Amino acid sequence: MPNKQKTLPIIVILGPPGAGKSHLCNRAAAETPNVEHVIMSDLLREERNRPGSPWAQEIKDKLPSGTLVSSELSTAVLQAWYNRQPQDHTVTYLLDGFPRNIEQAGKFAEKLGIAKATISLSCSEQVMEERLKERGRYDDDPKVARERYSGYLNETVPAIMYLEDIVPHVVSVSSDKQGDEGWLMFKEALLQTVMA
Repeated sequence: MPNKQKTLPIIVILGPPGAGKSHLCNRAAAETPNVEHVIMSDLLREERNRPGSPWAQEIKDKLPSGTLVSSELSTAVLQAWYNRQPQDHTVTYLLDGFPRNIEQAGKFAEKLGIAKATISLSCSEQVMEERLKERGRYDDDPKVARERYSGYLNETVPAIMYLEDIVPHVVSVSSDKQGDEGWLMFKEALLQTVMA
């Protein structure tokens, strides 16, 4: 059951591959006071190297092989990280790319509480393929990009729908536009949620 008694200063940022999550979050953190960008994969790597971590060995076993870390482990690492942060709610955290599915979303809500908002980025499949190719993460096999996009539709979109039922503010933003135009659309959504 979601812990509805606790609303967190966290804005969940979700979107398909190529939607620009990291780029937009990095810019937001650089240009917006008291906003920080948090990436789940970075937290796992930090936890792997943190002295005394009870999860270090499990993370070491799974990350190099590409094995998915369990929802329980991801949530536990996120919760431990959050508990180490100042609890005065002066900082808003942009959580990039987590939760990715309904199971993770449920664990997040149960163990940590309710994020104050979710920003759902969208981009067309064509735009995704073009961006991944430009960034060197697309190996000229259209099947790879389509599988990643399909995974987003099948796994993450249901998680967004779940979050719509429990999170106070869910904002959808098209990220098909690049440069300042795309940034301004994201910034407007961010200001809506930060000030909410």
